[in-house]
Amino acid sequence: MYKIAICDDDANYISYMEEVIRRTGCEQHQIEFYEFTSGEEFVKEMKNLEFCNLLILDMQMEGMDGYATAQQFRKEYPDSVLVFCSGVVFPSDESFKTTPYRFLQKSYDDDKMLIEVKAVIEKMIQSSDVPYIVGRNHNNVVKLRPNHILYIENCKRGSEIHIREDYKDYAFEDKITTHMKLAELLETLKDYGFVYAHNSYIVNLKYVVKLKSDGVLKLINGCELNVSRSRMPEFRKALAHLLGDKYN
Repeated sequence: MYKIAICDDDANYISYMEEVIRRTGCEQHQIEFYEFTSGEEFVKEMKNLEFCNLLILDMQMEGMDGYATAQQFRKEYPDSVLVFCSGVVFPSDESFKTTPYRFLQKSYDDDKMLIEVKAVIEKMIQSSDVPYIVGRNHNNVVKLRPNHILYIENCKRGSEIHIREDYKDYAFEDKITTHMKLAELLETLKDYGFVYAHNSYIVNLKYVVKLKSDGVLKLINGCELNVSRSRMPEFRKALAHLLGDKYN
């Protein structure tokens, strides 16, 4: 059973999105819908949800807007799929920090909306069965999903994993390492947005907020890394592809 929340101050649009989702081929017994007409209502009820596989969220609502709502959603459900929708507002640099998978324009015709929502549902299903990377923190074994990881770099006996600071389950002060080499890790993670930025590290493109003209990339936590000249064409292409999937 997939739990899908739709938060929009237009009840008719909520009904429309539910109908589009049913038309993607998902059988009704596989989906449980949760409807919310304000950000405040969603945040209040959010913790009563056992889980939420997908949130479709209006960016412009009275009171708590979509971005503020998305911030609260990400704290509770760091691995779930988030999709923004709007008729007038377009994504900002700030919206990248909540790692939305797609931005749906309400002006899409039915055929275009169905194509976009099919991709969203496929991503939701895929995200429900993603691999773990197993690392170690002293004597602790740590299981990390791709969305937990900002980047991974070479170290003497394998690789060091750098994670998002806001993941409450992984508030470690010291390093998280794995014996696996970057090439092995990339085989597991390449379908989840990871590419080489340098021969010494692979980066999760979902968390890149800026690529500067001097070849320096900036991650959501403020960390800056150099993209090597040899890796720049591949890196730019992969980043452009990711952004195109989200916002075209």
